Amino acid sequence: MDPARANPLASNPLRTRGDLEQAVRDLVEPLLPHMSPGRARVRLGSFGAVFPMADAELEGFARPLFGLAPLAAGGGSFAHWERWREGLASGVDPDHPEHWSFYENTAQTMVEQAAIGLGLALVPEELWEPLSGRSQEQLVEWLRRIERFDPVPNNWQFFRLLVQRGLARVGVEIDEAAQERSLAMLDGFHLGDGWYEDGKGGARDHYVGWAFHAYGLLFAKLLPEHPMSARFRERARLFASDLEAWFDPTGGVVPFGRSLTYRFAAAGFFSALALAEEEALPWGVVKGIVVRQLRWWSRLPISDRDGVLSIGWAYANPWMREGYNSPGSPYWAMKAFLCLALPDGHAFWQAEEVPLEPRESDQPRAGMRLVRNAVHAVALSGAHGTEKPFEHSASKYGRLAYSSRFGPCLESAAWGHAFAGDSALVLTEPGTPARLVREILASQVEDGLVYSHWSAGEGVRVHTVLWGDASWHGRLHRVETDRALHTSETGFAAGGWDVIRSGLHADGGLARVEAEEGVSEIHDLSGGREARAQPLPPNASLTRPYAAVPELRLRVEAGAHELACAVYAGEGPSSGAAPPVPEAARRMLLARAIG
Repeated sequence: MDPARANPLASNPLRTRGDLEQAVRDLVEPLLPHMSPGRARVRLGSFGAVFPMADAELEGFARPLFGLAPLAAGGGSFAHWERWREGLASGVDPDHPEHWSFYENTAQTMVEQAAIGLGLALVPEELWEPLSGRSQEQLVEWLRRIERFDPVPNNWQFFRLLVQRGLARVGVEIDEAAQERSLAMLDGFHLGDGWYEDGKGGARDHYVGWAFHAYGLLFAKLLPEHPMSARFRERARLFASDLEAWFDPTGGVVPFGRSLTYRFAAAGFFSALALAEEEALPWGVVKGIVVRQLRWWSRLPISDRDGVLSIGWAYANPWMREGYNSPGSPYWAMKAFLCLALPDGHAFWQAEEVPLEPRESDQPRAGMRLVRNAVHAVALSGAHGTEKPFEHSASKYGRLAYSSRFGPCLESAAWGHAFAGDSALVLTEPGTPARLVREILASQVEDGLVYSHWSAGEGVRVHTVLWGDASWHGRLHRVETDRALHTSETGFAAGGWDVIRSGLHADGGLARVEAEEGVSEIHDLSGGREARAQPLPPNASLTRPYAAVPELRLRVEAGAHELACAVYAGEGPSSGAAPPVPEAARRMLLARAIG
């Protein structure tokens, strides 16, 4: 039985504008039975988040508007607008039992207000004009709280801007000073070359594309005369080529960072380029990324039974959620449909899909090297440590490499001594299973090499250089320690139930996992390490419920030690010898570690 049968996208070819219109309707249809009597809330599950259940139910109501509003703006039909109008009237009425929060400080409600603001900006004929005068007044009063109270000082500042664009569209005077404060703060997060940090010292991950740039392009589309609109467009043009390298020719994308349950929101940047009519890349490239990404997700079991999107990545996996993910959170994925606001005759829709070619891209602002072949895209990562204020941050940020095909896996105490997942060098002290934290002290991306200097606790320092392509990448480490350590180094995780029974192989300095999606290997280049093929607990991998990793183990004593390996991933086993450590990598390591 096809595990993806409940996926609302499963039978959709996802090639034309009409296909994407139908995809929006099919994704929203499963939500209708879960609407509250007053239509203001959509309850999709019973587990909690770090905000009240009422806000979680508002998420279920509001987030689909990121697909529904562009659908209607481009002339597409939707038979249930009356439900959303009724929900608006109920949610903003202080006397209604389904009233949404009248917050008095920073609140999750602000996030969902942005979706409603976008709806007003794009389709006031659906969400504003049919409301009674009283409901319009109440909606304005509720939305304007985001001008009186400050959003979180990160990408949340855009939520105020989107609300204000909606208010302005329906003739409400906005607080210009509040708008300019948010724009100034967002401008300060720009690092250069189109890259942002999510707040001062914040992460550089998918939020750069699906938040900063997607919202910035929406602002530029809705308020083109503002000076910041030109900056948002220029930065999007700079960023487009970098993000293109994160996608593979099949439509997959590198799963890196938090909020991966937003899934095809990863295509939201390219869809926003289309809506803003900003041809940062040829339209055939932009269109191809959007529709292939949707087709990639259409083949996966991302919803169970009734078609409601689940928490997870390639399947339902609540273990990987953030504390702020509620049952309605996955519907941020609807950002992939922003392009539907364009008419059918636009060049974006008329363009033929352009396939993605093999590519190598050094991206210093991200601290990564991106490499791509016909099988997958790989990010070699050097600038991110393991300790960030998000669940499973070591898995989502601290890996040495990430693959669009061989997804990362989460840590678990059940994995035992000196082991903490895929694509990592893990250090532990003898007698304890607790890993030592990877804290980045310095990093550099230059000439195809990714360097990082990191601490693994008091008295333990590591210098690492990464290099290579999407088939083979290499790692060279200098471990400096004042005490004995156990070391564990792993390749990519690969999955399938049969894998953990018959697909595991280890011989000398080579460990291999043969799986449904391909083969993952790790080869010891420094000598003396024990090779193992390690099964993972169920649901550890974000890609498949059952998986395993190839692993190398070694105990080292106090002193300085060099460890080197070559990591392979492909559709079949590697052939020939593993590539050696290049002299350029050794020179970089010596220059940084000793010189």
